[in-house]
Amino acid sequence: MKTITRRDFIKTSVGGTLAVSALSCGRKSSGPKPKNLLIILTDQQPVSTMGCYGNLLNTTPNLDRLAASGMRFDNCYISAFPCSPSRATLLTGRYPQGHGVYTNNVPLPDEIPSLGQIMSKKGRRTGYFGKSHLKGYMYRREPGRKPFNGNWYNRVIKEDWKFRLEKLEGEVGEDRPQLGFSRWVGGWVQYHDYLKEVGLGHLLDAAPWPGNHNDLPSAPYHEHRYSLIPEEHHTASFLAGEAEKYLRGRENTDSPFAMVLSFYGPHLPVSPPQPWNEKFSIQDCPLPANHYDLLEGKPRRQRDNSYCYVLPRWSEIQFRDFIRRYYGYAAYIDAHIGRVLKTLEESGLDEETIVLFMSDHGDMIGSHGFVFKMEPCGYQELARIPFILRIPGTTRPGTVNDSLVGTVDILPTLAELMDFELPGAQGRSFRSLLVNPGGSFRDRVFIHWGLGAYVTFDGRWKYGFYPGDEVDELYDLDTDPGEMVNIVAKPEFAPVVKENREAILTWLAETGHPLAEGLSARTQKDRI
Repeated sequence: MKTITRRDFIKTSVGGTLAVSALSCGRKSSGPKPKNLLIILTDQQPVSTMGCYGNLLNTTPNLDRLAASGMRFDNCYISAFPCSPSRATLLTGRYPQGHGVYTNNVPLPDEIPSLGQIMSKKGRRTGYFGKSHLKGYMYRREPGRKPFNGNWYNRVIKEDWKFRLEKLEGEVGEDRPQLGFSRWVGGWVQYHDYLKEVGLGHLLDAAPWPGNHNDLPSAPYHEHRYSLIPEEHHTASFLAGEAEKYLRGRENTDSPFAMVLSFYGPHLPVSPPQPWNEKFSIQDCPLPANHYDLLEGKPRRQRDNSYCYVLPRWSEIQFRDFIRRYYGYAAYIDAHIGRVLKTLEESGLDEETIVLFMSDHGDMIGSHGFVFKMEPCGYQELARIPFILRIPGTTRPGTVNDSLVGTVDILPTLAELMDFELPGAQGRSFRSLLVNPGGSFRDRVFIHWGLGAYVTFDGRWKYGFYPGDEVDELYDLDTDPGEMVNIVAKPEFAPVVKENREAILTWLAETGHPLAEGLSARTQKDRI
């Protein structure tokens, strides 16, 4: 058993990744550089909620317009799961083995160069509005929350071929400026102050307190529910308003900026404020084609997750109501994204600002009989995310790119576009795709799935490697796009399994993963 010390981690991650990042971060691009950067993040939003990805209910008109004015990526995959690892990867250009955030509530070390730090050093004004989830548990100083009244974080401990977690008291949650951003507005302390200012302080008498993801749902998750917070004072409205103030306050200055607007929805509890909970009818929200899945031949942990695998208990109406609430929440957030994009335009900043929209991962939203998210798996509903990029003077309006890209590649791309150094990056710049959307980029993507699962996808074969579980997963998306039949144990696919497993083990070794050697030894002993 070995605790990963900060010194050991920094040495391993940087030493093991400089060679990988050299090609992507050393190049200089020609032409004018965009001055500003606006990143808009949603939390746990699948592509099925968005019009530009095929939803026919006009759920996201503002994001659809953004896609029509820029480039939509159809095959963007997360490089890490769940929330904290995914966000750390976006902000650093590294996999979890490069930044150390292997699961939720593990803090991102300050020694790892990240977007806010880099932009501040480049002289840009920096602002972050909303969810970070990169400095420990988010709900803090609330009596009765265990442990430590919510004031805790996870430490990762290495044990041969796997990790375990230890909860320790400390870190700052969402409460204070962090990650190098000078202007900071979170959804906990600052939001509580806001509720008091607008005469809603009585809402803080509820247990648990509202803020961050908790929007005071009106009922349990298996029933129809909505937020008890008025729509004009919900966290999404609050954060969008703060972002607007930030943009308007910069109208008379030439100082460039980099800002992140990070919404807490449509993440569970999926209780949008009224009337958005009933914006769409149950009749207009059909079940996904891969809804009825008994999970035969799949990892037992999927079937045992009774909180997420609700097919045995929920009716069709319950699922469809869940889906319509999800669409309503996505539409509500889209309206506030529209506010911010309009302010950007009215301030005269849109022609010199890179605008990037994405989600940190998706939601099962009824697929395979699941709601929310879970592991181990690598289902498309969670792994494939919406990603839109508008770069004035570079992206052509209405372009669709279907090349495989990973979220680990986003910051290296921004580094090349905005001409800043990104030491230790493990992703690669896909700038060439912005001017040549039909070009090739990655042959496969890799996803570090929580503490102990690893997924790779090459555009056809999706393989999930789950050390410690009784079965892995393999799907042929050419013949089984819904990922209904796990073919990992079929003899005729043994060569595909071996190739994909070796690809994962090679990736882990080349990126300096602390478990690479132990996983390789265990695999050689126990598996094909």
